[in-house]
Order: sequence, then C-alpha cells, then structure tokens
Amino acid sequence: MIALILGLLIGFVMCIPVGPINVWVINTFFKHNFKSAFSIALGGSVMDFTYFMVVLTGLSLFTFTPKMSLTFKIVGVLFLFAFGLKEVLTKKQVFELDEHALKKIPAASSFFFIGVLIYTSNPTLIATMSGLAAIIKSWHVFDLNFLNYFLLSFGIAVGSAFWFYALLKIVEKYQKKIPESFLLNFSRTSGVLIILFSLFMAFNVYKEVYL
Repeated sequence: MIALILGLLIGFVMCIPVGPINVWVINTFFKHNFKSAFSIALGGSVMDFTYFMVVLTGLSLFTFTPKMSLTFKIVGVLFLFAFGLKEVLTKKQVFELDEHALKKIPAASSFFFIGVLIYTSNPTLIATMSGLAAIIKSWHVFDLNFLNYFLLSFGIAVGSAFWFYALLKIVEKYQKKIPESFLLNFSRTSGVLIILFSLFMAFNVYKEVYL
C-alpha cells in the first residue's frame, strides 16, 4: 500500500512542471476536445507505467536493435518538428467546434498513440526514470519485490493521469473566459516549444550517433 500511495504522489507531482506533454494536451483540448486531449495523457501514463516497471525490475519487455531504436527516435523528432511548425504557422481559427467539425476529429486512439510517441521519442526519459527509481529504492520505505514494483509503477501512471484530468477540468472550466487571441497565441507558443523540444531531441540523437 505504501508503494501505491508513493507512486500516486510521485506521478502527480512529476507532471506539474510544464513540458511537451502538458503543452500538447492543453493545445489539443483547445483545438479538439477533452476526450482527445486526455487520450494523449493516457498514452503518456501507460508509458510511465511501462518504463518505470522495466527500470525497477530490470526486465526488458521489448527487444530493439540499436538501428530500430535510432529509427524510432528520428521519426519522433521529425513528427514533433512538423507538428510544432504547423502550430507556429497556424492562422486565426474558431476554437468552438460545430457538429460538422466534430465529425472530422480523429479517433481517441490516434491521440493515445501520439502520447506514446512523444514518450518513446524522448532520449532522456530512460535516464530520468532510472535516476528516480534509484532514489526511491534508496529510501527503503517498502519491501523491494515485484508486487511493490507493480504498485509503485501503477500508482505513478494513475497519478500522472489524474494530474492531466485535473488540469483539463480547470482549463475547461475557464475556457469561455479566455479570449480567442490568447488561444491563438497559446497555440503558436505551443508550436515554438514543441519545435525547441524536437531540436533538443535531435541534438541528443546526433550526439548518440556521432559523438
């Protein structure tokens, strides 16, 4: 039980700082709807669970060759850069969607896989998760066994999902009080941040290959 509670707290707190997932989730809410935005968050939460469980247990659920891993990272960088550029170049638009526009929104599963892709294309994630896992293990607040590793990882996933749910509910509550110009500027700023993040990832990929 301690492992689960600790996981919930860590998962919630570690998602508070503004990062690419936060920006993407909020921007998707403005451009589409709550369901689409939360699907991205759920994709990220599933990867939180997967990565943390792998790091804690030392198991490898998937076997990727170095070439396959590099390919995934490059695809992720290109995808994020293209999406960020699209947001920067966006023109004035109506964020209130009519019935016809709602029918054009991709399925929630598409946004779920965007959340997964953002995580898998982040070259610093494993290092961050490994460091956090080492710190938690050093606390000795629970027995180090498979069940507690599962509860901790599950708690982190649920905690991160709850943060995004709360964040989206707050944004949803005050959405109508936010001027359209702010939404447009937020969309463009989101694009800039996503481009910067993609360039940072590209630099890490470059170091991995050539340095």
